[in-house]
Amino acid sequence: MPELFHSNINITLDNQVYLPRPQIDELLERAVLNPVVSVTAGAGYGKTHSVYSFLQKSRYDTLWIQLSGRDNAEDRFWGNFTTAMAMIDRETAAKLRRGGFPATEQRFERYSLIFKAKVKTGNRHVFVYDDIHHVQEKTVLRFLERSLAVMPVNFCTIFISRTELPLNLVRYLSKGLLAKLPEEDLRFSQEEMIEYFNIQDIHPPPQTSSLIYHDTEGWAFAIHLAGLFLKNAPSGRGYVPSAIRSNMFKLIESEVMTDLSPELAKLLIKLSLIEYLNLELVREIAEAAPGNSGSALLDELEQMSSFVLYESYLHAYHIHHLFLDYLRSRQAELTEDEIREVYSKAARWSADNDQKTDAMSYYEKAGNYNGLIDLIYTMPQAIPDKTVRFILEILDRAPVSMYRENPVAHLIHTRCLILNMRYGEAEKELRDLIDSYEKKGKSSGFSGTEIRVLFGCYNSLGVISQLNAYKTGNYDFVPYFEKAAYYQSQWDGEISASISISSIGTYVNTVGMSDPGELERFIEALDVSVPFKASSMAGCAWGMGDLARCEAAFFKARIKEAEQWGLTALGKARQKHQYEVENRSLFYLLRIRLFQSDAAGIKDIIKQLEAQLEIPGYINRNIYHDIIMSWYYAQTGQHEKISVWLKSDYEESELSSQIHGIEILVRIKCAAAERKFAAALASVENQENSECLGCFLLGRLELKILESLCRYQMRDKTGSLAAFEEAYSLAEPNGLWMAFIEQGKNMRAMVTTFLKEKTSIPAVRLEQIRRNASVYMRKLKAFTRQYESRNASRTELLSPRETNILTGLFQGLTREDIAGAEELSINTVKSVIKSIYNKLGAINRADAIRIATEMGILAVK
Repeated sequence: MPELFHSNINITLDNQVYLPRPQIDELLERAVLNPVVSVTAGAGYGKTHSVYSFLQKSRYDTLWIQLSGRDNAEDRFWGNFTTAMAMIDRETAAKLRRGGFPATEQRFERYSLIFKAKVKTGNRHVFVYDDIHHVQEKTVLRFLERSLAVMPVNFCTIFISRTELPLNLVRYLSKGLLAKLPEEDLRFSQEEMIEYFNIQDIHPPPQTSSLIYHDTEGWAFAIHLAGLFLKNAPSGRGYVPSAIRSNMFKLIESEVMTDLSPELAKLLIKLSLIEYLNLELVREIAEAAPGNSGSALLDELEQMSSFVLYESYLHAYHIHHLFLDYLRSRQAELTEDEIREVYSKAARWSADNDQKTDAMSYYEKAGNYNGLIDLIYTMPQAIPDKTVRFILEILDRAPVSMYRENPVAHLIHTRCLILNMRYGEAEKELRDLIDSYEKKGKSSGFSGTEIRVLFGCYNSLGVISQLNAYKTGNYDFVPYFEKAAYYQSQWDGEISASISISSIGTYVNTVGMSDPGELERFIEALDVSVPFKASSMAGCAWGMGDLARCEAAFFKARIKEAEQWGLTALGKARQKHQYEVENRSLFYLLRIRLFQSDAAGIKDIIKQLEAQLEIPGYINRNIYHDIIMSWYYAQTGQHEKISVWLKSDYEESELSSQIHGIEILVRIKCAAAERKFAAALASVENQENSECLGCFLLGRLELKILESLCRYQMRDKTGSLAAFEEAYSLAEPNGLWMAFIEQGKNMRAMVTTFLKEKTSIPAVRLEQIRRNASVYMRKLKAFTRQYESRNASRTELLSPRETNILTGLFQGLTREDIAGAEELSINTVKSVIKSIYNKLGAINRADAIRIATEMGILAVK
């Protein structure tokens, strides 16, 4: 194990001799019996070394996270956290990295489940967050606070800080569960200081020792420097007190840097440019140093362990804060080429290790905008809002020459503008580019880059046109995708796999008008555009047209037709790795199977949804899985299984603003299912004009139905009827009745009331809605009975008489035959059959037999 820097458990000596401090070990041993420990002192008191050395000697399983100012970015913190986790469990780290930073209830719930699944109950575990004072970002601090609450009893979390912890730990303090090691506990006593000097063969007279202790006040770093000063001082030169505090940098220069080779000094200054000093990255930078081998420089670096700590938990180096400040004061000695080289290496390493936020930042600092553009170009189509804003900030700071030298930057910029829903700005930039390039191409032809840009421009214009179609009802996006396919066919480059995966918003049919045939008009245009998208973008959107037909048929309650199109879309999506088309197809097929009360089919769909969780290329797989399964749990009354994050108060979505409407809709549904009608109604009202939900025909329809249901449950019958009438006016022109039918029991009760009220809706239509909702209710009841009774014996559900009569029905006997065989009256048989139907939730003989067979009540021979 390499040496550690100045410490309060051990002081690292130049000859690798340590000064044990057993009283600090004892304090920490008692402290870690608590769930939370704070170690707080100024720079140079050996906080890190104290904890590190103690844990080295302990048998605790340890995860060490070294923090810096860069960890105020969620992605950077999470990369840091998961990198540390990978040191002890690569599989768990990979799962956590794929899940993303737990900024929301949903991700935190998933983090907690993954984390707890890997905990060994017999071991004592310690988490260390070093330099927590650097973190001010509320979402990161909130994660740390919440992570404490879910830690098992055999866990302790240690926070190391120069200042008071920026965390709310009142609950632990009030219960005596927070152990504190303040600066006073970490100071050296005068006796320890003298012992430390003696070990180094430094023997100052008592008066000098007293002066040094008075000046250093037990400050470990200053004591160490004072020892260096005395050890290297010429004969007769005494201790100079002012040198410790007022001339710290000069002391480092004279007592530390003079003993280093010029190559190591230069390497250290280079390393001060980088936040996270991974061993492999440091080795790469060291190997680039002239006149010395990288391994020789690292060997020399290890001798500086009083100032540069190699943290084996992280496979990374950590430079002491004061020494780092000194090194940064010398960065002006580096040439521009040297600085650029270091940042470029850091950018490449960060990109290769999935730390994209760091990589983008380093590419910008290196002035390597080509690398930056190439990195962003490979990111998925649907980038989270925070990342979009971060990219736009970098691009806005970039020199104008970047766009001239690499025109693909325009595609990145306009793509981010589109994701930021700034369609007008994006369209103007795209059209200006097209005009410029196509005028030039008429006279001199196109270069490969120009063809690539033109392909991207037309594709983006098609996206903007399609996104805006709900406003105008003009589905004129096809020519843009056709032109994009034309230019792409002339380009010999490759499409990034990540951007070939199409994303889907709340609905596939993003129509805004309710005119008759509006869905068909949109689908016709979509059908024509999909082959162009798929051919020009490596299969993008393949199966989308079929999915649109499935969605339309489903909302029209044409179940067989919807099922056919859903299965077709599913097959096509899997051919071209269109994971979101696959996911949405499974969602509609799940709703279809539920309508059919097909327990085996539902089980199979859920199994397929779970299989998607194992697809690394499907970025949003965890989020969409939670959304769909929570819809299912809300629909079937399994409220306890709804994901916690979807039951919490609304917070910023992890999905792009363009596509998170489905999340909002399911949140509302879950709130209503748990009878939180006021909260659900407030969310409905917030979304009436939103560009991700309320702007679409299907979105307005579902929102109005939910509003009607909420108002009805809140005994506002007038408001409920008004919302219902609005929903009816949206549904009637295109026959979109499934949104009513799926409300089942609640819809039946509500419509029964409306039939007694004065309304513009024809009574025959209300009766039809009530009847269909009642059928759905019975089928849903049948399925939920199967769910509730799957572990029950058949006698617990049906009586012996009911079982016998059901068996007779299964064997094809008539009611008269059964009455004779059972020696019962025909009316009794009819009454028992009615009871069987009610218990099974069946609507007829065939339905009862099917349900009973699936439940195992009837055995098929």
